[in-house]
Amino acid sequence: MGQVFWKFLLAFWGALILAGTLVWAVNEVSRSTEDEPKPVWIGPQLRLVLGSAQLMMDSGGIKLLGDVLQRWEEDPMSRDKILLLNDKGEDYLQRDVPADWAALIKEQPEYKVQDNAGHSWFLLAVPRHEFLLDWLRSGRGLSATRSQPTLRLGEPHGPPPDGQRFEDPRFEHHSAKSDDQSPPAERHGIAVRGAMPMPPVWFHPAFLLAAILATSFSVSLWLAWYFASPVRQLKRALQSLASDHWLTQLGPKVTGRRDEFGAVARSFNEMAKSVEQAISGQRRLLHDVSHEFRSPLARLQILVGLARQTPSESAMVLDKVEAETQKLNALVEEILTYSRLESGAAAVKLQPVDLLELLESVAEDGRLEALSQHKQLLVKADTTVQVQADPDLLYRALENLIRNAIKFTPSDTVVSVELQQQALQVQICISDQGPGVAHDDLAKLFTPFFRGQSKQDGVGLGLSIAKRAVESCGGKLTLQNCYAASGIVSGFQAVTTLPLEANI
Repeated sequence: MGQVFWKFLLAFWGALILAGTLVWAVNEVSRSTEDEPKPVWIGPQLRLVLGSAQLMMDSGGIKLLGDVLQRWEEDPMSRDKILLLNDKGEDYLQRDVPADWAALIKEQPEYKVQDNAGHSWFLLAVPRHEFLLDWLRSGRGLSATRSQPTLRLGEPHGPPPDGQRFEDPRFEHHSAKSDDQSPPAERHGIAVRGAMPMPPVWFHPAFLLAAILATSFSVSLWLAWYFASPVRQLKRALQSLASDHWLTQLGPKVTGRRDEFGAVARSFNEMAKSVEQAISGQRRLLHDVSHEFRSPLARLQILVGLARQTPSESAMVLDKVEAETQKLNALVEEILTYSRLESGAAAVKLQPVDLLELLESVAEDGRLEALSQHKQLLVKADTTVQVQADPDLLYRALENLIRNAIKFTPSDTVVSVELQQQALQVQICISDQGPGVAHDDLAKLFTPFFRGQSKQDGVGLGLSIAKRAVESCGGKLTLQNCYAASGIVSGFQAVTTLPLEANI
């Protein structure tokens, strides 16, 4: 388990403990500021008892009502106690009465009953602050069951009759009745003797606390694992990258997530692919450069050996050495240009460029090369267009594309260059009538040193340089085959798209 796992877990439990502490503190402060108990919320069970008080009074007199209220107070599940007060504020069961009992009676719904003698009694519900302690002591199976003393309705509550606080014939002591004279409560189906029933075990605070702790622990454990698992996988993947395992990819369990971790995992896979392609490209470039340099250097060695064996042919050998040196120089220049564009080290100077004038300048040199091979080069433009570009890079790109088209178009054919202006961009379409490119090779044409099935001279860097030069000017270069009506390849086309100067 990493540090993130424990941080999430401890943060969850810290928040839980802090919330519990705050609730406890607020509760304690609220209790300390209360001098007297306040009226309680009248729930369904409490409302039923209060509403049935007059019925119990009519059925068994105040003795029955007092016994029921005593049982209500002794029930561990009752959170409140019900005071039965006379008009002087004295409780029938001789319990403590709040000093502001009269105001409390007015604040709750009026529950008033009358006995057979016409005396009025008020029922007042007040909270029991010792409720939680009683509840904790009443656990089923967690503490001994308390056996309640037998309570007979004919027996008085509290101190003996001579210690009662006010005179009333209702507090007269009655002896135990015989079996055929059952108390009023028993005659009405109310059980009042035997052990006090315990609450169900799932209501006990210890059980509830254990359930809350177990649930919180399970949820926090799962939550911490849920957040820490992708981090651990990403850590292992990064360690693999550090060990030169560039093809490392995170699995679908992480990339398939629809959250920030999934987005990070997908970005990591894309980054790993890009790094692998860059590393592979560098290795391939080094291999191709070595291969391209090997042939002219080998020919130079042969020419040097020939010059030593036949000094009379030194003039011819020097001419060939000069030609090979020029090829090497051109190759080095191509590689340096590609390297600068690829790394972004080339200084790009954007400025307004008259595109038609630039095309005519490139075409002027291209026509001479095309005529020497019995080919034609035509430039078609319907307007004068200005774009924001680097003139040197754009010239280099268009020159490579036009020379490439002249190289592959057959003799007695035409290479056309069309300048087309659209809404927010301009296109330069360079088309030839050559054999085109195999479909599988189209995506590889921008790969450095790739020449496909071509047997023509060259190092395979022209299209790569052209693509990066156009992109440096904010444009896009696409290559595609041209098809005749019969579906046969009838040529090849390079389309350069540049934004207009007003759109930059």
